[in-house]
Amino acid sequence: MFLSADDVARSLRGTAGLMGRRPDALRHFDMSERGFWRSFGAVWLTAPALTVALALERGTGTALFRLDHVTLAAIAGIAAGFLAVPLAMIAVLRRLGRTRVYVPFVVVTNWCLAAGLVVLTLPGSLLLLGLATPGLAELYAAAFVMVALWLHGRAARAILDLPGPAAALVTLVCFGLVVGLAGGVHALLV
Repeated sequence: MFLSADDVARSLRGTAGLMGRRPDALRHFDMSERGFWRSFGAVWLTAPALTVALALERGTGTALFRLDHVTLAAIAGIAAGFLAVPLAMIAVLRRLGRTRVYVPFVVVTNWCLAAGLVVLTLPGSLLLLGLATPGLAELYAAAFVMVALWLHGRAARAILDLPGPAAALVTLVCFGLVVGLAGGVHALLV
């Protein structure tokens, strides 16, 4: 699934617009069937996150991308993030009677997930470069996770037309699903 520079720029502009609370932010996303499938291509933007995760797991003096259980666990964890929420939201949106917003929800949250994972490379990179202590890198990572959750909540609220607390609950359930699956895959493979 190849993305054009225009797809990436437009979708990241929409993501930034959500963060900036711009009312026209959602118009930047391609909400068509084509845009739906291409939003899964945003996974390619997470390559820096994968690289940093492997470097932190293995150390910088080793071959980062050898095909073993550690690499497979990292790739499966990222894939779980991009697949678990869209699959789970089929049932949730049917239950809420909001199936018409399934495609927009998946498109926007896929791009938000990719942007969040890219931003999360910063604390790991600072740690790898010796510019942050482990504690400081964890603090930065926790702050970035909070921003990513807030962004997901904004997307859920705007797209699903839910009140703030309900959108927050959807976000926390999605986050728990992704973290639980990624952790389970990691535990099974490592």
